Order: sequence, then structure tokens, then C-alpha cells
Amino acid sequence: MDVLIPLALLVVGLIIGFFVARYQYTRDGVAGKANKTAEQNIKEIMAQQAEHHVHQTRQTIESIEKQCQSLKQQVDEYETLLVQNTDEDAPRVPFYGEQASTYLRNNLKGKEKVQIQSVSATQPKDFANTGSGLFVGSAGQSTAEKDR
Repeated sequence: MDVLIPLALLVVGLIIGFFVARYQYTRDGVAGKANKTAEQNIKEIMAQQAEHHVHQTRQTIESIEKQCQSLKQQVDEYETLLVQNTDEDAPRVPFYGEQASTYLRNNLKGKEKVQIQSVSATQPKDFANTGSGLFVGSAGQSTAEKDR
């Protein structure tokens, strides 16, 4: 009998250990499956974000290329305008240049005819209602008018 009780306890311990180990294994398996599922979801999300990033980068590159082509076209047009202007012997007058030159010619001739003679010794007129300071004086002729 001394041997029977320890053997019975050993069998009971093995049975309990078996079920505990099985429970631990299935729990780790479920957690492992959950971890694997979460890891797979994260990989899918990162793959989608990478695709989105690549798509946006391609769109940005395409818009930059369009802007570069437009800039190249504008520079080419500008160069052709420069070459056209330097090739001609007679300089071109802008569309408003002829009218402006006529206007200036007429106005300069008019100003050359009429020259205002000013006397530097005369004081400016006093436009205040009452005389003040240097402008207070008699109603008679000024010194500049007397010198003439």
C-alpha cells in the first residue's frame, strides 16, 4: 500500500499536467494566431500606405515635369524673340511708341517757346487769410517788382 498511493498521485499529477499543458498550448496558439493576424493586418496597411505614397510621388513628378516643359517652352520663345530683335537692323518701336514720340515732340516744342522768368529774390505769395511771419508786409509793390 505504501507504493500504491504515490503511484496514484503520480497518475493524477500526469493527467492534470497533461490538461494544463494542453490548455497553455491552445492559449498560446490562439494568441499566436491573433498576433499573426495583427501582424498581417499591419503589413497590409503599410503596403496600402506605400502604394498611396508612390502614387502621390508619381503625380508630383508628373506635375513638375509639366512645369519644366512649360518653362522650357517659354525660354525657347523668349530666345526666339531675342534673336528676332537682334537680327533686325532697324529697331522696332512698340505700338504705343509712335504716339508717345509724337506727344513728346509736341509738348517739348511748346515748353521751349515759353520759358518762365523767375526772380530768385522774390518771396512766395502768402495764401493765408491774414499775413504771418515773413509774409506780413505792405500792400504796395514788392522789391522784385521795383527792381524791374
